[in-house]
Amino acid sequence: MTDTVTCLAFPAGRPPFPEALGVAERIEAGVFRTRFGETAENLRAYYTDHLPQTRIVLVHDGGWAGMMRLGLPGPLASLSLEDSVAPPFEADVLADLAGDEPVVLLDILTTAVRRRFRNRRIFEHMLGAAARVAGEQGCTHVVAMVDRRVYVYLRRRRLACTLHSGWHPYYGSPATGVVSVGTAQLRRWLDRPEQAGG
Repeated sequence: MTDTVTCLAFPAGRPPFPEALGVAERIEAGVFRTRFGETAENLRAYYTDHLPQTRIVLVHDGGWAGMMRLGLPGPLASLSLEDSVAPPFEADVLADLAGDEPVVLLDILTTAVRRRFRNRRIFEHMLGAAARVAGEQGCTHVVAMVDRRVYVYLRRRRLACTLHSGWHPYYGSPATGVVSVGTAQLRRWLDRPEQAGG
């Protein structure tokens, strides 16, 4: 079966076509309004200052299916990394991952998929785009605030993530934790034959 998924990753300030950022923001706002009660205005207020350090992932599969907002390393700390060091999470991802080489983090800030497109293939295409952006930016690890159900799913799929915190309520999720995975490890996992075979 031919894979019809198209996955774009682009700087928030330089969309590949005029409506690209607007499409992504509408998907994000629709999902976040339904699940968390967040409005488009709230999301815009959170992320406007961070746009120069943002990559947007936009996925098409017979229609605009989903998006990710990725926080790049830079002068501004990404918002979820700020949340991760504060109570109740109190996670020090950089200290946990410290070793002989410098640690550089790509932060998955938001992920949103329209209901009728929610499936493993879309999610893993977006993870693939995040891994590519991480590699391009020299990021050694990808980090995110993750609902426990997503973490369990990834572990069942044999992606060895590191959990840096306990599980706490966060933006409508009853159990969220701070999770990271090495960029190289994520790319190897995505390239496994069983991943490609669906």
